[in-house]
Amino acid sequence: MCAKNLLHSLYQYKAWSEDVLFRCLKAPISQSFPVEMEKACYWLRHINIVDQLFIARLQGKPEEFDDVVTEQRQDIRQLEEAFTAANQWFVDYTKSVTAKELSEPVEFIFKDGKPGNMTKEQILAHVLSHGLQHRGSVSTILPREILEGHQDHFTTFLKL
Repeated sequence: MCAKNLLHSLYQYKAWSEDVLFRCLKAPISQSFPVEMEKACYWLRHINIVDQLFIARLQGKPEEFDDVVTEQRQDIRQLEEAFTAANQWFVDYTKSVTAKELSEPVEFIFKDGKPGNMTKEQILAHVLSHGLQHRGSVSTILPREILEGHQDHFTTFLKL
């Protein structure tokens, strides 16, 4: 499998995994854990802000966020919609991007003011690893009751 195909498969996995996670987060039992849900939504919003920042950078468009976090309370359904839209963009992008385009550099400024210079392929790898790291943190914040049935493994996705 070439890097382009692997990236596409990994972004399909990301979309699937986050969809399963949001199904768990919308279950009635989640209302019994408001503190944990608020913390989880904070980190999920951070993941999505970073996803959207890098989408803008890959497109060469202006970024709509001034920071990578927000203290604003999150609505789970709006957050899910933002994840779905970003994930669909990444799935479509990784399906159509060429190997040559993946090697193209993208220059930008990180939100801490430092310069960034990554290839498109490096950006895509970073977005995946960043989201996976924070989804892991979310899994440690949430009680087992909420995560009933949640499976966040690439190998599980590949068996579908």
